[in-house]
Amino acid sequence: QHELTSTSGCGATPRGPGRLRRAMGAKGACNGLISRAEKNKMAAKVKRALAAKQTALGSKAQKIKWPIGCLEGTFKRPFWLPSGWLHGVKVGTSGYTGRGLQVFIAPDRVHKFYHRVAIEAYLGKKLTAKDGVPPTFDELLANAMHRVPVVSLRPQHEVALFRCLSDEERAALPDAKDIHFCVVSARRTDEPQGIKGCMIVQESFKAAGIKPRWYVDAKSLQNYRRLGFDAVADGGSLCGARNKALAEAKKLGKACCQVSDDISRWVYYGALDNIHATKDQDEANRLSRRARRLVISPVAAARFLLARMRASEAGPKLGGVLPTGNIARGLAHASVTTHHFILGDFFVAEAQSEVRFDPKLTLKEDYDFTCSHLERYPEVLRANRLLITAKHETNAGGACDVRDAAGERERYNIGVLKSKWPGAIKDHPTRANQVTLRWKSLIREKPEGEEEMKVDA
Repeated sequence: QHELTSTSGCGATPRGPGRLRRAMGAKGACNGLISRAEKNKMAAKVKRALAAKQTALGSKAQKIKWPIGCLEGTFKRPFWLPSGWLHGVKVGTSGYTGRGLQVFIAPDRVHKFYHRVAIEAYLGKKLTAKDGVPPTFDELLANAMHRVPVVSLRPQHEVALFRCLSDEERAALPDAKDIHFCVVSARRTDEPQGIKGCMIVQESFKAAGIKPRWYVDAKSLQNYRRLGFDAVADGGSLCGARNKALAEAKKLGKACCQVSDDISRWVYYGALDNIHATKDQDEANRLSRRARRLVISPVAAARFLLARMRASEAGPKLGGVLPTGNIARGLAHASVTTHHFILGDFFVAEAQSEVRFDPKLTLKEDYDFTCSHLERYPEVLRANRLLITAKHETNAGGACDVRDAAGERERYNIGVLKSKWPGAIKDHPTRANQVTLRWKSLIREKPEGEEEMKVDA
C-alpha cells in the first residue's frame, strides 16, 4: 500500500513509508518534493535577482504594464512563445520550486494561460521554434541575474594572503588605486550564461571596492553599458583591446591588471608556499587536499603579484597565475618561477613595460606576450600557488568565436608563434592544436659563420 509509481518519466520513486516521507518532506511542509524552507530561499533569490536587474538597468529598464495578479519573473523565455506575449509569474504563488507559478499573457493583456497546450488551443495551432522570438535584453538579464551567486569575501583571507609576503614584499605592496583594472570581453551579452559570467567578475571587483573598465566589441557596447559597466570599445580585436588597456594604464602611470570575463574565483594556497616541487602526483594530491584555501578578490591577487614583482632584484615587468585550476599540478613547480608561460586570463604588467600584443595573432597571443617580455627583460614572475577558476574554451563569445572546429585558426596562430620563437614554442605532447613554452630552448639567430646557439638562462 505504500508503493508510489512515477508518472513523470523520471524513474522509479522510493518505496516504503520511511522513504516516502523523506522524498515528499515532512507533513505539511509542502505539496511537493521541495520543502517550504527551500521554496522561501528560492523566492528570496528571485527577489534579489530582480532587484539586481533593476539596479543594473536603472531608468533604461523596459517599461511593462503587467496585468493585475501578474508580475515579472526570472524564467527563461520559452523558445515557442510568439511575439507580443509576456511571460511572468502569478502573484502569491510559489510554484514547484518557489520561483513562482509561470503565467503567459496574450497580447491583449487580458487572456492568461499557464500551459503551452492551452495557448495552442487558444491560437488553434501547434507552436514551434518558428513561432517564437528571441528574448529581449531585459528578459535575458532577469534570467541571468537569477543564476549569479552572491559574491562574499572574507577579510581574514586577504589578511592571511598578505602575511605570505616577506617584509621586503610587504614594503612594495601597492594600493588598489595605483592599478588600472581592465576586463577584456566580447559578445557575452547575447545569452544568460555569458551575462552571468560577466556579472560574477563585476561583483568580485565590487566586493573589493573597485569598478573596473571593460574593453568590449563595438556591437555589444551598449548592452555592456546597460549592465552598469564602465565599458569602452575594444579597438576592433582581442589584441586591440589588450593594447588599448595597456596604453591607458601607461597614460595614467599605473600598472595594468587584465582580467578575462569568465573567471568565477581567485584562490591562493599559502600553506603550500614552502613545499618543494614534487613530481609525485599522489603526494601532490594529498598535500593539496589538506592545504588551507584562501578565496580572495581579483584586487588582492593583483596587489600580491605586484608586491612580489617589485621586491624581486630582476625587476620583472609581467606577472601571472598558475595556468591550470588544479593546484596539485602546480606543485610540480616551485612557488614562484621566472621563465614560464603567463596566462592572459589574469596578469599584471608594469607601466614601464614597452611590450605590446602582436595584432597578427587572434589566439594564443599570451604566449607571444610572455616571450616578448622574456626577450626584453630578464624575467617574468608566475605565482604557482595562485589559481583562478575560469571556463576556458567552453563558453559562447570571446575568443571561442574565433576558433573553428577544424582547428585551422589554432594552427595558423601556432605557426606564427613558432616562426617568431623557434625552439621555445613546442607542440603539446598530448593535446591537439595546443603548445607549451620552453624558453630555455629558444634558438637565437646565429651570427654569420657561427654555430647555432641556444639561450643560456
